Amino acid sequence: MFMAIAVETRKNPNSNIDYRIWYLEVDQRGSVINIGVKSKTELIAHMFDNFKKYGETHWRAFLKGAEKSTPIEIFDFVSMNMHENTHFGTLPTLAEFQTVLDALHSRFELRASA
Repeated sequence: MFMAIAVETRKNPNSNIDYRIWYLEVDQRGSVINIGVKSKTELIAHMFDNFKKYGETHWRAFLKGAEKSTPIEIFDFVSMNMHENTHFGTLPTLAEFQTVLDALHSRFELRASA
């Protein structure tokens, strides 16, 4: 399973459709086995691949202020504006998620790379 945990938008405010999603890969026992980043295009392609293979996307999002994660489905990308998604506007930013990690006294640091 993949858990979207933070959104990183591009610096250009006119390009709000271009974002990257930070995610955790979680095994069946609930242990985090990988931390990664996917562009919107890579995320959608991965979701379609999973749906073709397994009949579901295997993606969830942990939104701001939520106590539970919610599934991300392919139809979430079909909206009035094809460049929007119902989940990623309410995902924490990278800085907000880092604040959560700091509060947990973890030794992880997530930073955007070039």
